[in-house]
Amino acid sequence: MVKALETQLASYHEVRFQHDPKRLRVWRVLAGYLQAWIQPDGALLELGAGYGEFSRSITAASKWALDINPDLVRYWGPSIHPLIQSALDPLPLASGSLDTVFASNFFEHFTLEQGAVILAEIHRLLKPGGRLIVVQPNFRLEPRRYFDDYTHRTAYTETGFADFLQSSGFHLLRVEGRFTPFSMKSRIPVAEWLIRLYLVLPWRPLAGQFLIVAER
Repeated sequence: MVKALETQLASYHEVRFQHDPKRLRVWRVLAGYLQAWIQPDGALLELGAGYGEFSRSITAASKWALDINPDLVRYWGPSIHPLIQSALDPLPLASGSLDTVFASNFFEHFTLEQGAVILAEIHRLLKPGGRLIVVQPNFRLEPRRYFDDYTHRTAYTETGFADFLQSSGFHLLRVEGRFTPFSMKSRIPVAEWLIRLYLVLPWRPLAGQFLIVAER
């Protein structure tokens, strides 16, 4: 049963999340925005890295990327250390060895109980003062489309997830309920200047994802 589940999750990238070179242009801009909370000389881990656009775009001295699908490693490049395993298993990294953990569109694929296990492992891996950065679909903003993804298991809002983090021993640094649109799937050409403009707006139209930065 576990093997069948892993096979299904691996095929997710063929069915629901195909490779799109345009996403790298988007992530270059988002990484520039998020870099303010990430030490450029520190160690970083990305959970559920997918095609690795965030890790490839961010500046950090050492970078690890975790995913269950080994076929994705070819997109990551030589600067990223691959960890191919379930996020529910202990990670082969020393306690207190990371400055940053990043996860985008990740926790909604797990039950609340599984999410708590993952947060406990993140807490172990982060140094005191280390940061967890999370980008998530916001159920409050997109209730109709939230479960169009057949692998979504748990619905989160920025308030609910912020409380979840605090109950798991994290201190909140920043909460943005409206961060980016719900999906990057679009036929509209991606212009980096337009994304930068979007990020400085005081109120972001069409937003469907939240951003939370928390500290260990």
